[in-house]
Amino acid sequence: MNLSLSVAPRSPLRQALVRIPEHLSYEEASTLPCAALTAYNGLFGGKPTLKGGDIVLVQGTGGVSIFGLQIAVASGATVIATSSSDKKLEIAKKLGAKHVINYKTTPKWEEEVLKLTNGRGIDHVLEVGGPATVIQSAKATRYGGNLSVIGIVAGPGDASQLPLFVHGKGLHYRGIIIGSRQQFEDLIRLIEAVKLKPVVNKVFDIEHTREAYEYLESQQHVGKVVVKVSRN
Repeated sequence: MNLSLSVAPRSPLRQALVRIPEHLSYEEASTLPCAALTAYNGLFGGKPTLKGGDIVLVQGTGGVSIFGLQIAVASGATVIATSSSDKKLEIAKKLGAKHVINYKTTPKWEEEVLKLTNGRGIDHVLEVGGPATVIQSAKATRYGGNLSVIGIVAGPGDASQLPLFVHGKGLHYRGIIIGSRQQFEDLIRLIEAVKLKPVVNKVFDIEHTREAYEYLESQQHVGKVVVKVSRN
């Protein structure tokens, strides 16, 4: 299925279009430009980029984290996932996470990560918690590893010691805001090659947009919540 629009040959809009993978529905494809591309940038946008055999940490089971899990597994990496819900962690395992950690029952989860990696640490962290968790992520990251900061969903915290970890461990620290068109096209090729299917937890019709946001706020979802703007 390809997106077909009547666009003038030199229109700036043409430069903004990226082909939809044939095996995806419109609802599934709609999740790619933000969450999937952000995760891809976090894993492949810095140096060194993700490679097979690397260890990746994803926090939670929201859109970016689940895409990060799927992309990392598809690229031959080992994934460690954290969540406060054992039920959600079971889903993460089904999607390919090798290790899962409940951060409510294991509040010092960075110590568990180091145990799981024999003291080495993580190659790539997709940090979505923000100040409340970034120090733990820095402690869990290997020397010279990648710490990609994407969100602040865990609320406020004391990150004043972060520069000490970034400098002392030689971390590659990046703030991620989505990604480039080239990265998006590279992502599409990966999705097509492995037939990756986005995890769409629930689809709401547009007249139920308020309920969609309330459902998102309830944090019951795993993956993406979609609002469908047309019934055609």
